[in-house]
Amino acid sequence: MYARGAAGQLSLAPTEFAIGSVIEQVANQVEPLAVKKGLEISVDVENGLSPLLADREKITHVLSNLLGNAIDFTEPGGRVWVNASHATAIELGAAVLIEVGDSGIGIAPEHHELVFREFAQVDASASRHHHGTGLGLAIARKFVELHDGRIWVESTPGVGSRFYFTVPVRTAR
Repeated sequence: MYARGAAGQLSLAPTEFAIGSVIEQVANQVEPLAVKKGLEISVDVENGLSPLLADREKITHVLSNLLGNAIDFTEPGGRVWVNASHATAIELGAAVLIEVGDSGIGIAPEHHELVFREFAQVDASASRHHHGTGLGLAIARKFVELHDGRIWVESTPGVGSRFYFTVPVRTAR
């Protein structure tokens, strides 16, 4: 699937759905990993969110990637959360804003953009404790941008990370 996307051939299969149901589904899937690691996981979805007209599978993939990373990069006893709300910033337009946060190891400011590049690893040393191809966040960015949304990170080393993404609110025609 990603090879097609890299060639610019990805398309969307939009359906109308409630983002809260997707968040609950993904949170339930990763909860056993969080519990096994001794993490607290919480979900907060604002009441009255507009249904999304989006590709449910791709939005699920983005959430799964962000939540999986949050769990992976958070030490035992830490916290992971997902919040969804109406975007309030004028520049974001009519959109749903999703935040996936953690009390994990954090990311230095100079690496905030790097984490979204293909095959990028913030810690490329042989002693790194986290495994992955460096494609997850690049794919997440591509999927969010296909929806005309934005994705970004706010993070402080030793404090944790907050990944945000928006999905514009559209209605079926």
